[in-house]
Amino acid sequence: MKKSISIKYFLFLSALFLVLITHTVQAQINYRHFILAGRIDLSEERFFESIRNFNTAIRYDSDNFEAYFLRGVAKFNLSDYQGALEDFSRTLEIHPLYVRAWHYRGITHDRMSNYFDAKADFARALEIDPYSADLHIASGATSMHLNAFEAAIKSYDMALLINPRLSNAYLNRGIAKRFLERPEEALEDLDKAVFHDYFSTEAWLRRGMVKLELEKFDDAMMDFNKALELDAQNPLVYFQRAIAYLQTGDTLAALRDYEKVNELDKRNALTYYNRALLHSMREEFDVALPLYDLVTAINPENVYAWFNRGITYFQIEEYQEAAEDFTRAISLFPDFAGAWINRSVARDKLNDKAGSRADYEQAMSIIKALNNEEGNPDSLYARYADSTYFDKIFALESDFISGESRKSRLQFQEVDIVPFAAISLMPTTEKPLRGQKLTYFTYSELFVSQFNSEYDKSFNFFLTTKAADYFTGASEKPAEIAAVPAAFAEGVNQQIKGNYSNAVEAYTQMINHPDWGTYAALNLSVVLAEKAELLLAAESFDNAIMITRRKSTQKPVIEEQVADYSRARDVLHQLLKANRENAFAWYNLGNIYLQTQDFHPAIDAYSEAIKYEPALAEAYYNRALTLLFLGENELACSDLSRAGELGLSEAYAVIKRYCQ
Repeated sequence: MKKSISIKYFLFLSALFLVLITHTVQAQINYRHFILAGRIDLSEERFFESIRNFNTAIRYDSDNFEAYFLRGVAKFNLSDYQGALEDFSRTLEIHPLYVRAWHYRGITHDRMSNYFDAKADFARALEIDPYSADLHIASGATSMHLNAFEAAIKSYDMALLINPRLSNAYLNRGIAKRFLERPEEALEDLDKAVFHDYFSTEAWLRRGMVKLELEKFDDAMMDFNKALELDAQNPLVYFQRAIAYLQTGDTLAALRDYEKVNELDKRNALTYYNRALLHSMREEFDVALPLYDLVTAINPENVYAWFNRGITYFQIEEYQEAAEDFTRAISLFPDFAGAWINRSVARDKLNDKAGSRADYEQAMSIIKALNNEEGNPDSLYARYADSTYFDKIFALESDFISGESRKSRLQFQEVDIVPFAAISLMPTTEKPLRGQKLTYFTYSELFVSQFNSEYDKSFNFFLTTKAADYFTGASEKPAEIAAVPAAFAEGVNQQIKGNYSNAVEAYTQMINHPDWGTYAALNLSVVLAEKAELLLAAESFDNAIMITRRKSTQKPVIEEQVADYSRARDVLHQLLKANRENAFAWYNLGNIYLQTQDFHPAIDAYSEAIKYEPALAEAYYNRALTLLFLGENELACSDLSRAGELGLSEAYAVIKRYCQ
């Protein structure tokens, strides 16, 4: 008997061991499959798609460093430096001697202006691999960003000792020498950079820029033309060639190149600004004004844009508009004497003598302070000691990225930075992708055989949130449901048609339904909010019509109105009272708070949504936009990184704009 029991026990252990081996092998196969798929995506610059594959690999094996490292590379290429930093750090937790992770994390720190941390990472990497020329080049680049150009040159010297044919080392050493005002030596290095990599657009471009500074205009033009032969979609080359044309007096050719820059880079405010200035100089004010409009739209806090647009309005005798632009410039930089003087003149033209006199006296007091005997003009600007403030009001957006790069990188796509809409349960004929589930909460995936509406085919119900397409939660697929209740189906039908009152009536009937009451309340809140917004839009249109009919000679002052979301908010509060863990009710409530500009309650609501549904990407995204509005960029960028990782490609365009 004992022998029999022992044999059975042994057989049980053998079977268990076999199961464990089979499971481990299967996990390894799946892990390698997704790593390979992600690598292919990376090699073809499908960075967003590669992140999905690396996410899946990490779910199969969360202790393998490779997936984290490669996902960090993908995030870096999407300009998500915070996300990349986290992945490289996780890589080093698992594999502390992986030199590439130290190298790439150092570069990431450099991009984030954490130069001390970057140098520390490069030093650690060089301890492991002191003969890596690429590491010496990376360390030299960080030294340059610290304006330590001699130290940078030493790093490039070391790289060239290891590999004397490195074009990048000559290129960067030449740039460092140029910053040390040794242009002839710089030119020698740039000649070598071109020699060792004849097809380097960057080498031709930089050599042309140094030649331009040395006033070798013809030679500079030849280098810019060669760079464009190699990369006809590079906006920075056109920008630099425009400068060369201006220095040789060919304004029309310069304008053509500037226009090409904006064709390739539609958010390059610096180029719009330069074009506006040139057209103003040519007294082509009708062309200059729309260009200034673009500048103020892209960089609404740039003092120069408002000031120069004000001058243009003044030149065409639009004195009220000029005064308003000078006022905006003053609000951005209260000690801008030129803006006070110009507004004084504009107000004088508007017969506002008292205002004109007050502006003139203010300008004189600023000028007097600038010229007092106690010191230099910096004393006046002491109140603006934070240099980031000056960066914000004077710098114009000018991110020169090649057109080819833009085509493949999501962060360079034009997107409207608006919050994602509220979530409701709606029908769709689309099926989830293979291996993916729409499992946000009970019944989020319903295969319906009957739908009591005008539709005559089966529908797959899903939550109207884009992240549902990428969610792969652990919840089991819910049971199939034979039919949708008639009242709920009618509510959906009327909601789709835009018959909001009918939809409200139908959903209200379903509020207390044991299975469908949650969905009915969720959809009802969305319908009530949309109805409130439409009513506000109608009222605003009526007001606008009335103002037009009165033919008032003065511009009306209209306070910004907000839709009445009280009914929608009450429905959500009741829903959360019954089920506090409903992430989607919290998310929709956050959207309402955001619309009413109750920003802190909005953040709290989105945080609750994330607490109960950690994969709800839209909650991270909308919370990030709210944080950006409040100036909490660091927290916002962390949320945007998470939203991108969870499947919202739009996050990377916002990261590019606000997290650099």
